[in-house]
Amino acid sequence: MILRLTLLLTAAVAATAAHATATPPDDALRGYVLGRYASADDRPAAAERYFAAALAADPARPALTRRAFDIAVAGGDKASAVSLARQLTAEGTADSDVALVLLADAVNRKDWAAVTRARAGIASAGYASVIEPIVSGWTLYAKGQHDQALARLDPGGFTGFARSYVAEQRAHMFAADGQYAAAAAAYADLRGAGTGAGFALLRLGEADALAQAGDRSAALGLLTGDEPNIVAARLRLEAGKRIGALAPDARRGLGWAMVRLATDLSRDAPGDAPNDLALVFARTATFLAPDLTATWLVLGDVLTSADRNEAALAALANVRQADPLHVAAEMRRAEALEAMGRSADAGALLQAKAKAAGAATDDWTRLADWHRRGGRPAEAIAAYDRAIVVADAAGEARWGLFFLRGTVKERAGNWPAAEIDLRAALERSPDEPVVLNYLGYSMLDRGVSGAEPAALIARAAKLRPGDGRIIDSLGWSQFQAGRFDEAVATLEKAAALEPIDPTVADHLGDAYWQAGRRIEARFRWRAAVGLDPDAKLKAALNSKLDVGRDAALALATATK
Repeated sequence: MILRLTLLLTAAVAATAAHATATPPDDALRGYVLGRYASADDRPAAAERYFAAALAADPARPALTRRAFDIAVAGGDKASAVSLARQLTAEGTADSDVALVLLADAVNRKDWAAVTRARAGIASAGYASVIEPIVSGWTLYAKGQHDQALARLDPGGFTGFARSYVAEQRAHMFAADGQYAAAAAAYADLRGAGTGAGFALLRLGEADALAQAGDRSAALGLLTGDEPNIVAARLRLEAGKRIGALAPDARRGLGWAMVRLATDLSRDAPGDAPNDLALVFARTATFLAPDLTATWLVLGDVLTSADRNEAALAALANVRQADPLHVAAEMRRAEALEAMGRSADAGALLQAKAKAAGAATDDWTRLADWHRRGGRPAEAIAAYDRAIVVADAAGEARWGLFFLRGTVKERAGNWPAAEIDLRAALERSPDEPVVLNYLGYSMLDRGVSGAEPAALIARAAKLRPGDGRIIDSLGWSQFQAGRFDEAVATLEKAAALEPIDPTVADHLGDAYWQAGRRIEARFRWRAAVGLDPDAKLKAALNSKLDVGRDAALALATATK
């Protein structure tokens, strides 16, 4: 795709130069090509400019109008998106995405007749069963028909996916209508069912409703923990201020619905990248409710997942520094910067947060993780040290910190110190399969004698039988014990669970070799070479392919 766009771009630029003093170039085509290239290169502002120029050069070309609309939505240009949506509707080429943008515009303008018209445009969309009753309910509410609106959002009339969305919106509407006891009960039901836009969010809504209903003690009882928005709500309530309703009107009610749809679509999309509809919902949420921090955080997540990191940074910049969730936005910014190759900028953010007054355990952990990813073990260990001190002071049981620090020490070659940390992690969480496996395999890898390494790995495998890497460790412990036929069966299972792991393929090849199945061994080693192993493993695999396992081990021992 990028190569094709590069060739088109080169052709367009060449055409411009060739015709500079002669026939004017095809400005529409040139703008289209440049816009496609900028979009693929994660430069939404430039893409929008190019498509606008293309559209100005040839306003009658429907494909340009549609592409310009898509770019405007993706780039967050609400005014252009709405204008182009109206143009597409007038041309008779609108679809549900276009109707969604027009719906948001109509809600913002409180034009409920236009909302109803736009609602008809999404009737054929796959998500209509979720959005249509919510839009209908809030339209009735905005027109003063509160009882009819709440009846429209009765979850008893819905099933499956739509039911939890409708129930959540009904809870918001109860609170907006001042029916605080009903709102608190509705939020509590959602939390109990494990549905809704998020546990912390529902707690905020329920706490506000309880406080407004006069039960301030119960409200404070819900606001426990160190999540920033929970802490901020607790401080407001303790100061005698209202927490605030989550959705006091149609605009914010629909904004929350769009946020949740974007989140669910991103999570359920195949692979790591969300689908285009998730981006449309996330952007529409910001068009509707830019004052809801969650809209920008979710949009940032959707864009980052799609490798549109520049746009993600722009979205996250909308979270104000005074906002309780500004820290969450900064962490997302650091992730986007690192994904863009701007590791130093990401580190500067993480370091500033960790060294600020009141830095929490997670702040130091994120900094340590950043150093670990960057191959700076001494700095990573120092940051994990600090994270452990802060955790201890806060009375937090963090076995994971000892585990992470131990893995850094082990990879840096300091096994005695690593073993102390790994055993400390295991003491704090005796049934954690990851710790059991890592400690057992590390001991096995260093030739530690006795039954303990195999026993640790066997426990891990019993606790997590579907983890291919743990099953690989189990098979390797059987191999090291000389039980080759047993190791083959176990490692075959590991290979089925982890078909693209070169280490698993290498171990299975070794087991086949020792079991006398030499052709199958070479097949597995050759497959492992094709699975992008690191340089050390690749050299060992090639040596085994050249001379066989026994001779390869002898050569490796002789050259040490």
